[in-house]
Amino acid sequence: MLKLLDQLPKISFLISGYGTNLKVILEKILKDKQKKFFILGIISNNNIDNNIKEKSLKINKKIKIYENVKKLNNLHLKNSNLIFSLGYMKLIPPNIIKNFFIINLHPSLLPLYKGLMTHRRMLINNELKCGFSIHKVNNKLDEGEVLFQKSFKIKTKNEIQLIKNHKNFEHKNVYDALKKIIFKL
Repeated sequence: MLKLLDQLPKISFLISGYGTNLKVILEKILKDKQKKFFILGIISNNNIDNNIKEKSLKINKKIKIYENVKKLNNLHLKNSNLIFSLGYMKLIPPNIIKNFFIINLHPSLLPLYKGLMTHRRMLINNELKCGFSIHKVNNKLDEGEVLFQKSFKIKTKNEIQLIKNHKNFEHKNVYDALKKIIFKL
């Protein structure tokens, strides 16, 4: 088993909010018979939901969990091959970007709607579809190479409903998207 773990990509996750996408990923990992990667750590600048802690400890009893991190540093991410930012709402320091392969889940079809308030801007512009992008993080906001995108039709003019529909869409697709990216690298 140890030899297998040495061969699997080692991933750490960055989160800020409730971590709903991470919860979905953890649930799918627990159900997936074929392990695609090994989770080393979860880092948040806020408290981490107990449900996330419990699920992550079932996957890796030695997982590193860092809560209320004010300043991200190399030690938080030590030995990670890949860092996946899921709603991490802090700027990542340039030295971290330089030293690690970091990807970010963004709630638009980049290069459209970089930054915040993506859904509101989509509705204002009468977009017909939306989706998410997973892109490589660089020193510019949401400008790294796009590694994966998936879209769906917008069927509402209500921003709150669109955000809800979007979250459900992400939850259905984020784990498979992550696996596809890992196998491309």
